Amino acid sequence: MRSFRLGIVTDEVSQDLQEATRFAHQYGLEALELRSVNDKLLHQLDDEAIDGIASLVRRSGLSICALSAPIFKCELDDPTEVERHIVLAHRYIDIAGRLDARLIRGFSFWAKSPFEEALPGIVRRLKRIAPSFEQAGLTFVLEFDPSVYASNARKVRRIIDEVDSPAVQALYDPGNDLWDPDGELPYPDGYEFLKGRIRHIHLKDAVKTEAGVEAIAIGRGQVDYEGLFQRLAEDRYEGFLVVETHYRLRSKLTEEQLKRPMGLSFSDGGREASEECVSHLLAMLRELDLEIKDGR
Repeated sequence: MRSFRLGIVTDEVSQDLQEATRFAHQYGLEALELRSVNDKLLHQLDDEAIDGIASLVRRSGLSICALSAPIFKCELDDPTEVERHIVLAHRYIDIAGRLDARLIRGFSFWAKSPFEEALPGIVRRLKRIAPSFEQAGLTFVLEFDPSVYASNARKVRRIIDEVDSPAVQALYDPGNDLWDPDGELPYPDGYEFLKGRIRHIHLKDAVKTEAGVEAIAIGRGQVDYEGLFQRLAEDRYEGFLVVETHYRLRSKLTEEQLKRPMGLSFSDGGREASEECVSHLLAMLRELDLEIKDGR
């Protein structure tokens, strides 16, 4: 029987990290992924606050599997913004060392022109930060997102192949594919594009409607999670599966909150939606006769 390592993005539960750790223990999750804590993104916190987070997580018995950084969610053709995000990448490398995290998530710049035109510039920027990740023994995991140039798995694969660094790999988020303007099928197509380069996986779900794409609990949407989980077990995936709820039961996240998730307003209502997501996820894994590594 195959065991999966599960975690959750903490600000999908609460800005209070202690509440998020209690949630993880309640559901037997092994790890936390950090994005915003106490109404601030990680890079907005000073070293003392980061060290306090490290201490809290160590006492909880959990681990930090990744940092959800906003690296390169900026304008590709704005040199000032690019330089600021290169500095940001180095700050997250320092934070990862303090938190004993090995993965840092990033993106491929706000989409403003055709992907093929932007590709050389994206690759050049990623090649600038890749050596720093290599030297630190960290991995920059590139996520596809409908608001950036790499809007799907196929495009992420193009980028990481051209960057050609062991420190630049893929973050596979099949739920994001449902928002892809190119209409990529999350599984099996998205998975096949990235096979062999996936170091981290986010879990969310959604349905396409006449009014647009609507986020929904994992397992109730249009991602073939049953097929994906079985395939991951067959392929002996060793990384984490991290719940990134990204919807609320009694309200709707705004487009801006989805593009730049963080803070108290984003986390409002997150716990109950995350409870629904994680409960559905665990039930699905049980039905498939798959286990999780217990973080309690």
